[in-house]
Amino acid sequence: MATRLSSIQIESFMALARELNFSRAAALLHITQPALTKRIQGLEETLGQALFARLHGGLELTESGRILQRHSALIEHQENELLASLVGGGGAEQTLGGFFRIASFSSALRSVIVPALGVLLRAHPRLSCQVFKTEVNELHDWLTDGKVDFVVSLSECERMGVDNVQIGIERNVLIESVRYPGREDCYIDHEPRDNFTEKFFLSQTGATVPKMLRAYFDDIYGLIDAVSEGIGRAVVPVHLIKPDHHVRAVPGFRAFEVPVMLQFHQQPYYTRLQRAVIDTLTRECPALLKRNRLHGDGDSAIADDSLVAANRRRVRAQP
Repeated sequence: MATRLSSIQIESFMALARELNFSRAAALLHITQPALTKRIQGLEETLGQALFARLHGGLELTESGRILQRHSALIEHQENELLASLVGGGGAEQTLGGFFRIASFSSALRSVIVPALGVLLRAHPRLSCQVFKTEVNELHDWLTDGKVDFVVSLSECERMGVDNVQIGIERNVLIESVRYPGREDCYIDHEPRDNFTEKFFLSQTGATVPKMLRAYFDDIYGLIDAVSEGIGRAVVPVHLIKPDHHVRAVPGFRAFEVPVMLQFHQQPYYTRLQRAVIDTLTRECPALLKRNRLHGDGDSAIADDSLVAANRRRVRAQP
């Protein structure tokens, strides 16, 4: 006789897979922690597979757990779609409902992802979502670990079974304060391990990074405020800048362009909800990423001092 999983087992597993904490998952299910533990143990015995690894820092899904999580999430989406259709009772376009989770890097979240999702959720009032901000280098793990259904990142995910869809280009420019000139040798990043400024300069010169004083602001909008207050220069996406930020593009540098990718698990069937999220982000994000309200032109041909110095060194080095 074929092994069958009960809806209670799947519901319990999905709650624990999302929370990775027995106490929180049990509270969501309105059961005791021992009862949840018994359900999970029964599920693992039924499958003959460990679904969670018990680590010192907490729980982690095993590879078998990740596979079950992806398939269970698909079933969950299909059930939500069916219920929305039955309860809505209208045509297909009036019955889109359900819940999805998406994670993004900080610079795209407020100015790109939220406005794009707003278009979708306003059109479908019964649709709901949970949106996360996390570090760029953690986004692919969030998708693989089943924490979210979609991620928006700045690099392709090469892991098996993941689809990559480009939803635009992020144009990054070097900015400085309009109100407080000076401190031109100070460059601001998020934290000491952040090497985005170095990548920007390498994209300009090919091999030269100027000597610089460093400052750090964790929040991207705090970083822009720091530039506005004359604390230093920074490389930021054009779409984040507003006229009231009192910053301008430093002339002489090309925009540093980075593809923005939407990623999700490949599967044989995509629900209407999943297709709607993919289609909306693919349609709305390119224009949002192109917005440019900077003082001055980010592609001006007047060279900055550091670029002039780099060019001089390159000329002197030629035979």
